[in-house]
Amino acid sequence: MHLDMLDNVLWAASFLGNAVLLLVLLFKKRWKEFPVFTILIGDYVLETPALFLIYRYSSLHWYAVIYWTTFALDFLLQVALVFEMARIVLRPTGTWVRDARFTFLLCGAAGGAIAFLLTYAVHPVSPSSLVAWEVRAYLFTSLLFCELFFAMMFAAQWLGLVWRNHVMGLGQGLTAWALASTLVNAAHTYFGAVNKQVFNTLEHARIFVYIGATIYWSVTFWFPEPERRPLSPEMQKYLVALHEKVQYDASQVSGAQNPR
Repeated sequence: MHLDMLDNVLWAASFLGNAVLLLVLLFKKRWKEFPVFTILIGDYVLETPALFLIYRYSSLHWYAVIYWTTFALDFLLQVALVFEMARIVLRPTGTWVRDARFTFLLCGAAGGAIAFLLTYAVHPVSPSSLVAWEVRAYLFTSLLFCELFFAMMFAAQWLGLVWRNHVMGLGQGLTAWALASTLVNAAHTYFGAVNKQVFNTLEHARIFVYIGATIYWSVTFWFPEPERRPLSPEMQKYLVALHEKVQYDASQVSGAQNPR
């Protein structure tokens, strides 16, 4: 199957960006704190050249089989990545902050339901039902990932938790990528795959954003976080108890302002 020059360049740039990022994660030992993210990037490093070679030298059937297999794996790893970030952000002392898990899971469940309803409601312009379901699948995964990620950010913001440098950099890159993917997939539902030039332009835009994210992540994870003095067990217990007291006082004030 034929690929034009821009497709070849973007494919090579994606592979190079993932390879450099993986080397940074391994060399700087960031994989210890972000194992799921490291596995995801390692999967991309293997997946990109494999799909390129299959697309160029094999049949469309085998490309579709490998493509959808890796698509499912990527989706599961992306969802696991959100939970990995939630573990880091919402457990600053090694234990879940009160209400953090419930808030995150509640917002995540609501976001998943919204993603499903929106995906089911759209009717992509496409030459076949298979292509329409492909567009829906992309839209659902991007919406779900985006909503889970924002649910985690909302929980952290509402509970007043401070983001650390590396997880903040990871989150910023993921935000740009998730928003770009959501917008591209939403555009696909309108234009479909009928106009191949428009379809390819949208996909190129998505890849450009991802390459920018890999560069940003490589720089972010290369530099160390500012050293912080470890909290003593007594201080950790104090902070958890203080947070619970603030939550209790807030609920008492809210109850006094809204008597039954």
